Amino acid sequence: MSIILVLLEMMACAAAAGITSYLLLEGREARHFSSAKAEELYTLVEAFDQGLIGHFGHACSLIAEGCPYSPHGDETWMRLTRDSAQARMLVSFYFPSLWPQVKRADASVASAVGAMRRYQASRCDEESVIALEQSLVDMRDTMETLKNAVVMTHRDGKRPVLRSRRPSMAQALRMAA
Repeated sequence: MSIILVLLEMMACAAAAGITSYLLLEGREARHFSSAKAEELYTLVEAFDQGLIGHFGHACSLIAEGCPYSPHGDETWMRLTRDSAQARMLVSFYFPSLWPQVKRADASVASAVGAMRRYQASRCDEESVIALEQSLVDMRDTMETLKNAVVMTHRDGKRPVLRSRRPSMAQALRMAA
């Protein structure tokens, strides 16, 4: 009888060690995944920010020279649109708490585009130049705020929303029945 108890005790210890190892590895994998997604999002937002700076700088120089400018055929604008879509996908899948900052960034980009159109319509108007400069500064600040929010979300330990890969205990019991 004591041999059976010893064997059961050994099996229980082995099972406990296996479960503990699994949970530790699962936690480490979740942290690694979270870090990778946060880094990917930050990199996309940084590339988008730098792309916006270059795009608006190029567009404003074309307008200042008297050339008409429209972003519809511009390859840079298309790339910026793709980067924005990919960043939105990451936010919606993994970081939904960042949506308010994304909406503010959208509003600031729209404001800068509107100010650039007003500047293009009346290049000689000093108010349109000042409004464009202010909207570009606001856009830059908003993008910095978004990047800081990505970093803080990751540092605060907020993990991305993960889809469960294994059934819950209740689901497992229902499947077994």
